Amino acid sequence: MGIYVLDGLNGVIDIVNDYASNIWTVQFYDMNDFQIVVPVGKKTLVDFQIGRLLVREEDVTANGYKNVMIVESLQMDYDADKGWMLTASGRGLKSLLARRIVWGQATLSGKVETSIRTIITDNVISPSLSNRTISDFILGASNNFPEEADIQLFGDNIAEWLGSVCKEYGYGWDVEIINSKYVFKLYKGTDRSYNQSTVPPVVFSPDFDNLLTSQYKLNRADYKNAALVGGEGEGTSKTTVSVGGAQGLSRYEAYIDGSSVSSNGEIITIDTYKELLKTYGREQLTHTSYEANFSGSIDPHGMYEINHDYFLGDIIEVDNGIGITATARISEIIYAEDTNGTTVVPTFTEWEV
Repeated sequence: MGIYVLDGLNGVIDIVNDYASNIWTVQFYDMNDFQIVVPVGKKTLVDFQIGRLLVREEDVTANGYKNVMIVESLQMDYDADKGWMLTASGRGLKSLLARRIVWGQATLSGKVETSIRTIITDNVISPSLSNRTISDFILGASNNFPEEADIQLFGDNIAEWLGSVCKEYGYGWDVEIINSKYVFKLYKGTDRSYNQSTVPPVVFSPDFDNLLTSQYKLNRADYKNAALVGGEGEGTSKTTVSVGGAQGLSRYEAYIDGSSVSSNGEIITIDTYKELLKTYGREQLTHTSYEANFSGSIDPHGMYEINHDYFLGDIIEVDNGIGITATARISEIIYAEDTNGTTVVPTFTEWEV
């Protein structure tokens, strides 16, 4: 498969077929990234420049491109056998939102999806400072997701905040090129586990010869599931709230400093302020969740076809053949290609054993 070189939104300017390897990593919650190694030549130095956009041939759609990557780093190395080789790496179009912060304070309530769209509109699409605008960046269609929360932000990096809030509410997010526009979208994966009967289940297991290698990891060293969140004030006058309902030995507590959450000089009610503190506390707890995942390399020519039978963000069934079974979300897919062939490595997280 070739790698298309894009001149921004102006379309394809070249196709690269002569490469030693390429690794494309797409993420449900976090930013995508890539690395490609190519022989150095005159055309190579023209195609691969900082800021250039790259997309795999299989990610070309009828009206644009998905999983587009931005060249952010270039390195050339010489080897007596291979000659000069160029390594280009970078992140996906999601990183465009890493170039913006929440400018000032934003206090929002209601549907989480609406709040996300408001933050992007106010800081990327139509900011009060016109030089903050990212041209040709638009919002995709609303999904009308029902989840609600009170949210307060000040100076937060938008991409980092999106990764955190989407993980809390089970959303995936992406930026694609559609009809020569950068289009932001939110989405949810499909439940393809045994817990539902709407769609055929997708099961990865050695018994089905579709799980070639696997690794199960569980780490609870830094796990916290409940917190006292401290807001404005000092000593006994400090406003505090609690989050997390675990009990007994199953409860792992932490203190979270929420003093950055403001009551806007008491313009908002105390109840609203406490809800803002709770939202902040829950978001911070997502950074202390225990690590429990099952990663594995699958047979791309097996019984399930990726991006046909299952997709990034879907919830699937996993059975490692030694008694550990669970439903899990596909949070990451790594596509790797070199002289030895092509591998597809999904990472499963959020286990419910």
